[in-house]
Amino acid sequence: MSGTRVGLLCGYLDPTRDGVADYTRQLAVHLRSTGLDPLVVTTCEWARAAGEGAVGVTECWDVRGVVAAGRALRRLDLDLVHVQFAPSVFGFSRAVGLLPLLLPGRIPLVVTLHEYGVWSGDGRGRRGRSAVWSAAERCGYAERETLLLVPRAVCLLVPSREHLEVLRGRFGGHAPATFEVPIGLNVGVAAGGHARARVEVRRALGAAPEAPLVVFFGFLHPDKALDQLIAAVAGVGAQRPGVRLLLIGGEVSHSVPRAAARRLRRELEQVAAACGLQDQVHFTGYLPAAEVARLLQAADVAAFPFNAGVTRKSGSLLAALAAGVPVVATAPPGEVRGPTEAGGVLRVPPRDTAALGDALARVLSDRDLADRLTAAGRAAAAGHSWDAIAAAHAGVYARALACHGGRKSWTGVAEPSRVGPSTAVEGDEDVIA
Repeated sequence: MSGTRVGLLCGYLDPTRDGVADYTRQLAVHLRSTGLDPLVVTTCEWARAAGEGAVGVTECWDVRGVVAAGRALRRLDLDLVHVQFAPSVFGFSRAVGLLPLLLPGRIPLVVTLHEYGVWSGDGRGRRGRSAVWSAAERCGYAERETLLLVPRAVCLLVPSREHLEVLRGRFGGHAPATFEVPIGLNVGVAAGGHARARVEVRRALGAAPEAPLVVFFGFLHPDKALDQLIAAVAGVGAQRPGVRLLLIGGEVSHSVPRAAARRLRRELEQVAAACGLQDQVHFTGYLPAAEVARLLQAADVAAFPFNAGVTRKSGSLLAALAAGVPVVATAPPGEVRGPTEAGGVLRVPPRDTAALGDALARVLSDRDLADRLTAAGRAAAAGHSWDAIAAAHAGVYARALACHGGRKSWTGVAEPSRVGPSTAVEGDEDVIA
């Protein structure tokens, strides 16, 4: 596999506005340590911004842009193309799903489904269109979110098992082989300095030295229920006066354009004012990874109250766990009825401000609970090292090239294999992480 040239296709390589772009950038760095020759493929504008190691193949991702990208990819002398798929990273254009028609037949296609199962049709005739898509999916011809990307891929990678339910429901046994590869940390773990960070951060916020500090980390988004988090922190403040909430992360992203981001920020500020927390809720905007790590060191508890629940495919969740911050996060709807410890996280039901506030108050007041969450969270995050993830990708690429060459075969998606630290792909002992 040494020297194998892999094209990592990321629509808009803008790490400051998209987590998938940041993931692609980090994956490329760590793949080089395995002996592979990764090349990040994106738009011309973002390739110029990224510099060495990236190449631009198009100006945008509409149909014309995808055709241009296909022509450019044919000239890059790649051994394999690996598409990093999320609707936002391609500007919500499904035209990238036509790419398999434009690639040389000798190049195997691997697709990571970072976000999947989120597309839904609307307008008149949506039921009829859904029925047509269902028929095409059951036959393995095409798929409603990615068009030809999924059915034409030699294999799929998913960051968590939730996407597998969607694949099973749509394709049955007609999907390509699928492997679960955990995502890596998007922020490094700071060594030492916790006591100093606690003092310095509280001083900068104008808070008392022992003021409780709740943090959220990630891009701001309406579906992350930050208004409920503010209300929950207000409830905590009745018992713990002086509590602060620090919202760490960018406001503008590929999912939330500038006008919508400004509107969301104003709405959250209004909620804070209505709760009497106008001076206790702080917005940082986008920050470098080292500064994020320092702020996490200062926190007493991290909260992720997403409406759809939070899974291990959240790099922000993993960063908090690795930093040793006790975490409160929502479970998928219907999974828990009240605060429940699971996998190093205190889980609460989504859209339940009272349960969220109760969980935060418990972590802040119960040292034994906080210590249990910290220890279990660090252990859970330890399985997401970039070295292991890069090795897992190298193994999958080797098998993909062998399968595409007709030397081996993969079966379908009935039960995925987890490719991770010290784990072998079931039935394929030569693919090791």
